[in-house]
Amino acid sequence: MTRTRLSTTVDAHRLAEARRRLAVSDSELIDRALAALIDDLEAERELTALTEAPYEDDPELSWQAPVGPDLPYDHDIPRDVLDLAAERRRRTPDE
Repeated sequence: MTRTRLSTTVDAHRLAEARRRLAVSDSELIDRALAALIDDLEAERELTALTEAPYEDDPELSWQAPVGPDLPYDHDIPRDVLDLAAERRRRTPDE
């Protein structure tokens, strides 16, 4: 990454608070602040785009799925399915 020297005047209280909270070098502090600013600006840009062109107004995105047939299931749950569910509940998360 190419680095650029920066000299500026900032709010002393904000800088002191940021230094206290992060305990990192000023260059890392500024890098993180710039990254957060870029993220915020991108989020604003996306929200503006959605406001100007909502999904509901886009015919490619607002289609209605055709209604499919009902899939009733009025029977007991098969024993092998119940056994499999019980086995999976007994497993530990790392298995």
